[in-house]
Amino acid sequence: MWATFALDVFSTLNSSPQTTEINVHKRQESLMYWVLIGSVVAIAGGGIATAVSKKIWPLIATTSVALGMYFMYVHAKQRGLQRAKEEGTESYF
Repeated sequence: MWATFALDVFSTLNSSPQTTEINVHKRQESLMYWVLIGSVVAIAGGGIATAVSKKIWPLIATTSVALGMYFMYVHAKQRGLQRAKEEGTESYF
């Protein structure tokens, strides 16, 4: 349940890693900012659930998912930066 909570946080606050990869040239700072916020919210939720339940599993689940998601977004960012500047999914006039 708490791993799903952490995934829901990322779904709510972030675009997909694919979107990050495609648009990193135009919005790197914004995209990675929200990945950091998602990580903090997910882990904090697990911490609160651990404090209330007096069981470590919520914190373990949310931290594991947050770390996995963080590294997926970092990987997507690196892949996007290695590619030649592509159009992406957004255009600015």
